[in-house]
Amino acid sequence: GDANENIQRNFTMIISVPTIFSCKLPDGGWINLAQIRQLEPDPPTGKVVVTWLNGEKQLFEDENANAILQTWQEAADRGQHYDKT
Repeated sequence: GDANENIQRNFTMIISVPTIFSCKLPDGGWINLAQIRQLEPDPPTGKVVVTWLNGEKQLFEDENANAILQTWQEAADRGQHYDKT
């Protein structure tokens, strides 16, 4: 009913403008996706170049790259979903 819809909407709103958005990496580390300014995937190599808010770039590979892309995409999907409502 309505209560569930409200919870979902509030949750989605928080996700689309987060200050902390943790992504657990397969190698055991954690990164905060909210600190990412830009993601540049390189599908042929399976690598992802991350540009952080401070301008530093960092390269992620293999499972770590996949985890970041997957979490990022989920957030983008939620964000788009929220924008439509």
